[in-house]
Amino acid sequence: MNKIMSLLGSALLNRRIVGAAILAVVLFTLAVDLAGLVFPCPYCRVQRFALGVLALILMLKSYDALWSRYIAAVVGMMGLVVGISQNFNHIKKINNGSFDWSALWIGHPWILSGLAILALTWQLFLIFDVDRRSAR
Repeated sequence: MNKIMSLLGSALLNRRIVGAAILAVVLFTLAVDLAGLVFPCPYCRVQRFALGVLALILMLKSYDALWSRYIAAVVGMMGLVVGISQNFNHIKKINNGSFDWSALWIGHPWILSGLAILALTWQLFLIFDVDRRSAR
């Protein structure tokens, strides 16, 4: 069990594996959106754009260059703000009693925006090398 957790931990810290996995999800959801199989959600499209840009940056050799980090900060924060706004809109529905709890499943926008927030944050952590210790 420890070996599995160790492998999972090292895979989650490998920026290329994380970037490729997220890019695969982004391309799949883009295909589903372009095929018209889902509602054309502007929140989802902005979050997908941010996830895709950060995934591409993660797979670059120069992911830690200043220009890469600047683009990652701007695009990543844009995606986070939109994701948190979408999530907050659903929390407002919960508070006023109009949230449909029976419709809650993995494809629900509240769940998906929460997952996008987690993924965007993880990508930013990897781009900014948060896992490495400070030289101080």
